[in-house]
Amino acid sequence: MRWYEKLNVRLVVPILIVLLLSISLSLGWLFKQQKAHVIDRARDETLLVSQIVKSAIRNQMLRNVENTAQDTISLIQNRTKLAEISVVSKEGTIRLSSNPAKIGKAVARTQPSCAVCHSSNAQPVTQTILLDTEPSKTLRSMNLIDNEVPCRQCHGDDAKYLGVLIVDQDTGEDITRITQVQKSLVGGGSITLVAIFGLIIIIVQRLVQRPVDQLLAGIRRIRKQDFETHIDTAVGGELGELAGAFNEMVVDTRRYVHEIKTKTVELSTLYSIVERVTRSIDLEQLRTIILDIVTDSFSDVSLGAIVFRVRDKGGIQVSFRNAGDSETIYKTFDDYSEQVKDLFEPEILKLWVAGEIKEVANINHKNVILVPLRSKDKDTGLLYARKSAGKSFSDSEIQLLDALRTHVSVALENARLYSLAITDELTQLYTLRYFQHTMQGETGKYIRYGQKHALLMLDLDDFKQINDEHGHPAGDAVLTQIAMILTRCVRDVDIVSRYGGEEFAIILPETDEKAAWVVAERIRSETENANISAAGKTLKCTLSIGIACCPAHATSVRELVETADSALYRAKGLGKNRVSSASAAGDEEPNSLSKV
Repeated sequence: MRWYEKLNVRLVVPILIVLLLSISLSLGWLFKQQKAHVIDRARDETLLVSQIVKSAIRNQMLRNVENTAQDTISLIQNRTKLAEISVVSKEGTIRLSSNPAKIGKAVARTQPSCAVCHSSNAQPVTQTILLDTEPSKTLRSMNLIDNEVPCRQCHGDDAKYLGVLIVDQDTGEDITRITQVQKSLVGGGSITLVAIFGLIIIIVQRLVQRPVDQLLAGIRRIRKQDFETHIDTAVGGELGELAGAFNEMVVDTRRYVHEIKTKTVELSTLYSIVERVTRSIDLEQLRTIILDIVTDSFSDVSLGAIVFRVRDKGGIQVSFRNAGDSETIYKTFDDYSEQVKDLFEPEILKLWVAGEIKEVANINHKNVILVPLRSKDKDTGLLYARKSAGKSFSDSEIQLLDALRTHVSVALENARLYSLAITDELTQLYTLRYFQHTMQGETGKYIRYGQKHALLMLDLDDFKQINDEHGHPAGDAVLTQIAMILTRCVRDVDIVSRYGGEEFAIILPETDEKAAWVVAERIRSETENANISAAGKTLKCTLSIGIACCPAHATSVRELVETADSALYRAKGLGKNRVSSASAAGDEEPNSLSKV
């Protein structure tokens, strides 16, 4: 900012100009008044002198005394210090004068004082004029000498005026004194002006510039996002009100910025949560993700749980995670009113099952929050979160969970529908379609990264005999229990599918032939030793298993399935209840491969 743009300069300079003009006009007016006073006083004095001289001349004439008028003129001139006194006859000759050298001389009518009577339109009159003479001004009083009655004895009756009495008074000394006074006033006024100017600067600096500077400094701090700034409001007046309004604005701005930041964090968190929720369509994986979000995104959460009703079977299924746990626990309860009391209050489930929890509820002194999950106006589940003792959910956390509710509900419903689409209804294993999709994915991983995998094809031995002897419901029970054995004997990453009828398929990612053989033999052994309950009886079942590996035996989905299927039929041909690999050459002796 340039110096002349500052507020104090803009305020003081106009004041200074006004003061200068005021003092100048005042001094000019005072000088003019004093000058007029001096001139008026000199005029009065010259008129008085004129009257005295005229009386002296009259007396001289009447008494016929020589030199009386001349002596009177000289005396008056000496006593009054007049510049000059002269009597001019009407013929223009100086008859009497305080300067004897001028007596008898003619007066040139070109003089300014002569124009008073001798100009074309002049009317002879007694008056006083100011003459510009060097080195000063002269005040000249011109008095007509009337031809009075006593004078007519000598001068006759024809003339109205006998001459002119001229009295000159030098005003230089008075004007000089006035000028000196004016200079003194200018000097004193200048000092006073400087003092006033300094006082104005101090007042403006203290009462105006400083508060404005504080306000500008506060605004600059606001621009730097310093919302804790505060300026002094003790100045009072409009500037004090402005400072107070500024402080209120800062408080409001700080609150708004905090709200915006909070909303930004909430939106960012919500976006991150939605992105994580929509990343997976696997139901179990999605439940884990949701519980991760609840325990990680909200502080002091000691327990997070998702509750689902078990359709067509009654009871509930609970997925829960305690603070500090690394894995999600899944439990199914037949009696949802009492068996869950170790996790959370049974009364909560009663309210939810009764349909009385329709909105996000914050209960138990805000220590517990319930988020009903609904999709297409149907209850799909309940999200439960509990904080540590003495902690409570904040309003922002409740709002975030409320905003999250719809996304979680839709994601869980989509995952549930997808799970139904890829899950065999009887065995709860993956369907043939999902098996084929996964095999395509594993083949792609081999093509891109060289990642190997193995395939097990399994078939229940003599399953038709079980159906014929015990009925199809018994056969379904056998298939369901065999599926449970298969799931128990493999890893979480392995894909167990119902291939068709009593035939199953298992995909083993990142597995070679030797490891696949170990898994197949474990499945065969557990199946052989299992007691299968069906139709009120205990049955014994066995499995025949074929192994094929990529890339050892095939690199395409079709070739790998055909190779594993051929190994399965070879196991059947060798007597059933055995494992056979695509690498085996010729016929194998019973149980010979089990020794590998």
